[in-house]
Order: sequence, then C-alpha cells, then structure tokens
Amino acid sequence: MTSPRRVVFFLFLVLIFFLFVILFYNINGIERRPPKTSLKHGLDPLYEENRVLCMIPYDYYNPNTAKYVKRTWGKHCNVLLFVSGDVDDELEPYVPVINSTDTWTLVQRGLMHAYRFYADQVDWFLRVEPSSFVVVENLRYMIGQRNYLPSQPIYFGYELENIVTHKPFVHHQSGYVISREALRRYTNASKDPENRECQHWQGYTEGLDIFRCLNHVNVTIAESRDELGNETFSPIAMDHHFLDGYNNIPWLHNLTYHKVPETTVPLSERAISFRVAYPPQMYDYYYFVYGMRIFGTPMQNTIEFRP
Repeated sequence: MTSPRRVVFFLFLVLIFFLFVILFYNINGIERRPPKTSLKHGLDPLYEENRVLCMIPYDYYNPNTAKYVKRTWGKHCNVLLFVSGDVDDELEPYVPVINSTDTWTLVQRGLMHAYRFYADQVDWFLRVEPSSFVVVENLRYMIGQRNYLPSQPIYFGYELENIVTHKPFVHHQSGYVISREALRRYTNASKDPENRECQHWQGYTEGLDIFRCLNHVNVTIAESRDELGNETFSPIAMDHHFLDGYNNIPWLHNLTYHKVPETTVPLSERAISFRVAYPPQMYDYYYFVYGMRIFGTPMQNTIEFRP
C-alpha cells in the first residue's frame, strides 16, 4: 500500500472512530436524560390511572364564574363538562338543559349525560360548584391511597348529619365524587319516572336528594378524610375557614358529621376542594398551587402558568 493510500486509510479509520464516539455519547445522553412525560397535564402519574370527569353546573345568565374554572384548575380534569340552559362559546363541551336555571335539573341531566357519553372514558365523576377550586391531583392520589375502584358502588365528599335520621349525607356545595358503578345505578334509577326516591322532593337540598337516590340503589358513602382524620373537601371559603371556623357558622358547627374539638374544620395537607368567595381569586390560587416554587424544596417540573 503506497504512502498516500495509507494516509487516506488512516484518516478513514479516524473518521469511523470519531463517529462511533459521537454515537456512543448521544445514545447514553438520550438514556440518561429525564424521560418526557406522556401525560396531558404536568407530571401527574395518576392522570390515566384514575380518570376524572369534572362536571360544573352553572347559571347561563352568569357564566363568568364557570369560565374561571376552565381557565385554571379545570385544565387538570380528564374531561371538563359544563351543564347549562344555553350554549356559551367558551364553555364547551356542555350539556344543554333548555330554559332552566334550576340546579337540581342541571345536576340530574348532567350526571345522566356524563354517564351516557363518558362512562367508557373516565372512572370517577366529580360534581362541583363553579365557585370551587379543586386540586384534581390530590383527588386522584386519595383514590389511589384508599384503593377505591370505579367498579365499587361508592361516592364521597364532606359529610353532614341528617337531623332526622342522624346519618351522614354528602354536602353538595363542597363537591362530591361518584364512582362509575354508582353513577350507572343512579342513571338507571333516575330514568324510571315511577321511582320516587330518585326525584326532587320539595324543600330538600341536592345533597339529601342525591343521598336518598344513591342509598335506594345500595350506593354507600366512602371515607374522604385523610389518614389523620382531616377533611379533604372544605364546605366554606378559605377566608371564613381561617378567620371564623365554626364560631360564626352555626350551621356547620351543628351539622358537620365528624365532630372535632377544634374551633375550625381540620383541613388535610392534601386538600381536594374548597370554596372561593371571590371567583377571580382562582387565578391567585392557581398560581400558588401550580406555579410558585419555594426555596429550599426539591425542584420539580411544573406546568407553564397561563391563566
């Protein structure tokens, strides 16, 4: 082999070696790089395991409060469904309930619609007020920690005491969660016009109506408090919670099912739902829950904050 050929051959070997080194480090770099999440929202590992439909009934004469939900925490639901008497361009998809602002009608139609069209897409159905803020990740976590299954006939939320029977029922204004199986039973029972237990009774609140129907079809209330016995669903706004507690809210002090010696509702560190007194504050809560980082805590990948 002549000298020029040796030089070319040597350069060729060097090029092959150089390409091999580049390929080796690129492969290792790809393997060592943190994997990109396939989840739709942030890094919630339970997003696909515990799928949640969030149903928001609202008065179509005042849609702004529901819009704050869609722009903030509603992004974290697997399905976000609005129930109203008229269409709104921003609040889609929605359940049309023509010419009605009656909350019971909205909720009943909404729940039946949710089961009919989304039962194969979600596992849990959260009915919540448009004036509530929900940390959906904490809901999925609680479901996982308690090993609740969508095939169980259960529902849960903040529990009040029925003053007649002294049994618990779930307070609707705190929001409540229904399993797929429980909603199947509710839907089938509500279709029967002869089934008086699943109709609205004059003078009864939604919470009592829902309880009566679900109890009729053997759906039971599951525990929604954390392992320390603290509430995850708050029935009052945060300003009332920290300033008043039970002191200036006699109905809550008298009717709460889980009595405690404290003067305020014992909230869990993994709270799920709480009321917002001034709905535009949802932007503030959304930033503090999902956007702000505290110095000294482990760095985590967070969602991009865009109200």
